[in-house]
Amino acid sequence: MSKRIFAITVLLLTVAIASVGYLLWSEKKDLAAAENTITARTPEKQRPAKIRIQPNQCSPEPGEVNITLITDSRYATPTAVSMLSAIKNKCANSTYNFYIIAENITPQDEAFLLSLKKIAPATVNIKIIPQQEPDLPYENMQRFLQYKVGMHKIYLSEILKNLDKVIYMDGDTLVLKDLRPLYETDISEVYAAVAKDGIYYRFPKEMAEIGMDKRGFYFNSGVMLQNLQLQRRDSLSAKLVEYVKTHEDFYGDQDVLNIVMGNKLKLMSYRYNCISTFFEADDLDFLSGYFGEELPDDTFYIYENATIIHYAGDKPWQEKYQPDFLKELWFRYYNELLGR
Repeated sequence: MSKRIFAITVLLLTVAIASVGYLLWSEKKDLAAAENTITARTPEKQRPAKIRIQPNQCSPEPGEVNITLITDSRYATPTAVSMLSAIKNKCANSTYNFYIIAENITPQDEAFLLSLKKIAPATVNIKIIPQQEPDLPYENMQRFLQYKVGMHKIYLSEILKNLDKVIYMDGDTLVLKDLRPLYETDISEVYAAVAKDGIYYRFPKEMAEIGMDKRGFYFNSGVMLQNLQLQRRDSLSAKLVEYVKTHEDFYGDQDVLNIVMGNKLKLMSYRYNCISTFFEADDLDFLSGYFGEELPDDTFYIYENATIIHYAGDKPWQEKYQPDFLKELWFRYYNELLGR
């Protein structure tokens, strides 16, 4: 081989090796840039170990909130936990008036519930309203007999005859923020402000059977801001009782209220009735569209920013309840209640 040919061969090999090296370096650089872009777009967020209680935006003016819960001896403790959370997380100048509709509770239960006033004696009032089991054809409820104590809900406008407006809450709730923004919602033209229930999209056939497909939503009766004055004017309680007596196989008070209240309703944010069952089980993008509100991409922050968490379905005091951070949150108040 001549010196010239040898020199050309070496040059070509050198160029080839350099080109391959450059291509490998360039590809590595591009991959690194892409990786950095992805990291910047979806940064990992360190979830706190526990739900943090968010600060209230309190009005400088004092105000009152009427709240009612229904209980029997089986539910006296969860009801007390709900009340405790509401008292602990209210604004200092918000006065809470609790009206506890009680069926078959013991004197010890009653004393226990009344003792919660001591937490904030100047701004908390508690009244126990004893009630007998309503005279209703409970056999019509069939498989929903376990909810029959909740049928007192259909009588609220008559039981609380001296009130024009009240927030109703089930006993399996926790209140994490002041309730005045909810209570001061204008419901002058409707029977109640309510939040959507995921039952609507989970059971479309059943919803169509009771006409909810025409209205476009089905609400959960575990938290409601009720216009008792308008309900009394329209004799709503009598209409609710009539439905119970003439229909079979309905989903407790919830079906009855949904059907009889019709379109005289205002939808409120899911934050006021944040039902753990659906947020844990269903796609959050879908739920953002369903509730008409942008949801965080982690259920932890959905609950952390809620005003009222509703443990519908499984209960936090059940052994296998999930998620753990919601179980811990409930027991935080339960343990404080027992330690008083």
